[in-house]
Amino acid sequence: MQKILLFLFSVVLCNAAYANPDVTSREYKLMLKANLFQYNTEVLNVDGFLDDAKTKIEAAINRNVTGSESLTKTRDVKFFDTAGICQLNDIGYSFRERIEGDTSEVTLKFRSPDRYISNFEDLSATSPKAKEKLEADIGISPTSTFKVVYGHSTTAPNKRTINKMDAINDQFPGFDKDYTFSNNIDLNLVGSLIIREHVYKGREIDLGSIDAEISVTLWYNGIPSGAQKPVVVEVSFKYKDSSADYTRKVVNRAKASFEALQDLTRWTDPNSKTKTKWVYDYDSTFCD
Repeated sequence: MQKILLFLFSVVLCNAAYANPDVTSREYKLMLKANLFQYNTEVLNVDGFLDDAKTKIEAAINRNVTGSESLTKTRDVKFFDTAGICQLNDIGYSFRERIEGDTSEVTLKFRSPDRYISNFEDLSATSPKAKEKLEADIGISPTSTFKVVYGHSTTAPNKRTINKMDAINDQFPGFDKDYTFSNNIDLNLVGSLIIREHVYKGREIDLGSIDAEISVTLWYNGIPSGAQKPVVVEVSFKYKDSSADYTRKVVNRAKASFEALQDLTRWTDPNSKTKTKWVYDYDSTFCD
């Protein structure tokens, strides 16, 4: 009897895991007006925006935004897909490489508005240093001020030149098994773009039991100089819980903070594209 009960209990736990996948990270993203920033005044521009954001958020949630930002990451970003047909984008995937100094990492990511569909994608990796997560990406659209897409991704260290589909298949065997794309399919730089990314971090929102880290990310087309303006600027804030045990107060304060950012109409650009969408639209012929 005891063995039967243990078996039934394990089945219940297993089914619960599949029925309710844990979203261990929640990230709120909002695009800013890129023409308000430029390379030679970048620090001042970012600081001015974040000071305005601090005032708005603190008034909205009656809690503090603390810390000061600094440039924490300078790296190159590349997206890869099959030229002419964009097979990865067509099935809801993106494949990105980030290079910082001599270090390269790749991220394979699937997005879906359905949490369950996103979670069921097999993103297992061969590297023992790979990190997998299911994240709620919260943004806006022309018809909604709160749009959720679930991103299931794995990031892994990379030491290979990316030019064929085997760069994905060899590192992500679950993807290879599910989609069976030939190793010899060419992978190309989407839009021939090499993006220089600057990321500012250091300010945090006190949401109660969890703090949310604010990031401002600027993308330049190539290595910036002088008064060059970024092509995309995004503000985001993120909080995590490995057990996805978020409290009602935390999620309500996060939503209020996100709404406060949207009120910064001098800075925000409700009609701009997400970073990945901008990359794929840069060269209108790449996917044709």
